[in-house]
Amino acid sequence: MGWKAAMILRIGEMKKNKTGFMLLEALLSVVIVSVSLTLIAESLLTNLKTTERFQEMTTAFMGLENRLGLLYATNASPEDFNQYPKDLGKPFGSMTSLSRTENINDNLKTVDLEINWPSGKHKAGLDITTMVYIPDEK
Repeated sequence: MGWKAAMILRIGEMKKNKTGFMLLEALLSVVIVSVSLTLIAESLLTNLKTTERFQEMTTAFMGLENRLGLLYATNASPEDFNQYPKDLGKPFGSMTSLSRTENINDNLKTVDLEINWPSGKHKAGLDITTMVYIPDEK
């Protein structure tokens, strides 16, 4: 066999090996792209859940502030308290409030206020304890 024939055989073998190598490169590229897309999708879902939780907490703080404002404006009158969960109404979705009071003296009350809402499979909530000063009526 001459050197030309050996060279042609060698080039043919290189082409066969190159074809297999290109298939491996293509499979590896598909794996890398699919893993990257999966990580990006997971990151977007996490971001979406975090944004939803942030929105729920912001709405809950607004409801809490609303209820506290009502209690301060009425000097924590007993008719403004609900011992059983009460729906907060339309702007607050399915949030409920629960409030309790305890007299410390004639001018001071302790107020416990709780806001609850469903969050996915679990219940979420905020609670606060504050004091309300009731001035003497003269």
